[in-house]
Amino acid sequence: MLTFLVSGTLTKVFDNPIKSESVDTPFGEPSSPIEYHDLEGTTCLVLFRHGRDGGIPAHRVNYRSNIWALKESGATHVLAYATTGSVDPDLPIGSFVVPDQIVDYTHDRVGSFETSGIKEHFDFTYPFSSDLRERVIEAAFVAGLSLRDGGTYACSQGPRYETAAEIAKFGRDGCSIVGMTLMPEASLARQIELTYAALALVMNPGAGIDQRAVDIPGSIRYTDDAVQPLQRFNSELVKRIP
Repeated sequence: MLTFLVSGTLTKVFDNPIKSESVDTPFGEPSSPIEYHDLEGTTCLVLFRHGRDGGIPAHRVNYRSNIWALKESGATHVLAYATTGSVDPDLPIGSFVVPDQIVDYTHDRVGSFETSGIKEHFDFTYPFSSDLRERVIEAAFVAGLSLRDGGTYACSQGPRYETAAEIAKFGRDGCSIVGMTLMPEASLARQIELTYAALALVMNPGAGIDQRAVDIPGSIRYTDDAVQPLQRFNSELVKRIP
């Protein structure tokens, strides 16, 4: 079953659900109830990783509970929405990226289920499913999204935004976008064999990219502008998931 993990500023992409269910997990409550939505006649799951009201900051998200709840609810394919800043100065604000790599700069986040019967060591060479990435890219082009295929996502700790020196370091490390949410989310999904990929909206230049302070309120308009394109994308993606 196709599932969408949604950033707090993109909740408007999804209308009223068919139903919602609270799920209990060994790791506590997920960030929000699991919502069931009808897309093109197909039932999909939606979970808001920051809560339905967006009040849970990235470093406080219970990633283990979220991923476990999705698996228990029948998820097979997970598309993670991410809102990001640009590290690459040539990346247009308002465009989308389908990343193919991650560098994890977080700390003090629990990165394993640590549960009997679940492997602690697993291959994470390529953190995103190549098959799902191809389907995401195809759906995005059909939906008319301005898209870059590939790039490395720098996952910072948050909740503060980065310094200019940190963004410069991420650039030297080969990163092109920066956000706060895809780790350990992506690795936990891999650990329990969920197919996982991400679609990142670039909503502001990273600190120091254009010598201005990061305009947090101003960047929200890019998420508002993305609502209808993402609704078209969702409809195209669900057609491509078996």
